[in-house]
Amino acid sequence: MRLDPFQPLVYPMSWLGMANYTLKHYAEAARLWRECTSRFPNVLWPHEWLAAAHAQSGQLEEARAEAAEVLRINPGFTIQGVKRLWVYKSPDDVEHFLDGLRKARLPET
Repeated sequence: MRLDPFQPLVYPMSWLGMANYTLKHYAEAARLWRECTSRFPNVLWPHEWLAAAHAQSGQLEEARAEAAEVLRINPGFTIQGVKRLWVYKSPDDVEHFLDGLRKARLPET
């Protein structure tokens, strides 16, 4: 953000949201992802991350509402599909994200 202050707003919010989620700062991650979903309501991945952040923080009703948004945008969404797309250096970070999606009750397959 410091090097490119003119980048689209979705990118700084999303990178910061992912970083906070990975650090298990779920409240801050959810705040950033809520802002992102309010600005881009039909973009899938901010809803995925917001569902996971809510689920990890025990806000299961909010997590399931976001899971419904994920399925509204992509009725064919599966956790296995996400697992093929998200590549991290640490497999534990991927599993942490997938765990949040499972807690939000998104479909596995």
